[in-house]
Amino acid sequence: MKNTTTAPLRSISRMRPLRLALISGAALTAVFSATAAMASEPREPAEVYDQVCAHCHDPAMGVGPVITQKVPKSSREERASFIRTMVRHGNAAMPAFRKSEISDPELKALAEALARGEFAQQDGE
Repeated sequence: MKNTTTAPLRSISRMRPLRLALISGAALTAVFSATAAMASEPREPAEVYDQVCAHCHDPAMGVGPVITQKVPKSSREERASFIRTMVRHGNAAMPAFRKSEISDPELKALAEALARGEFAQQDGE
């Protein structure tokens, strides 16, 4: 008489290495993709703004608040810090952006450029 209880266990144990290899491969692919994205040259602030922010914050879109206005020099660091916090953590309709979407160096440069008002001409100022 054939033992039907251990037959499924044997087939599962044979599948375990394959499953582990597939899971490990997927995890490594994700790690390498994120690492490659972070290892590439950071985008310029204007490029990040156009690719990520302008979809909502461009005055012509009318979705999010205008974030390109100039602020006094004494408020720039506070403004840049606020922008970095909003980008990483989000708030209400503003989504949080991961480091794989906007790297830390890109975010720092973008926040500083916005605080200096480098894109102010885009909103008609």
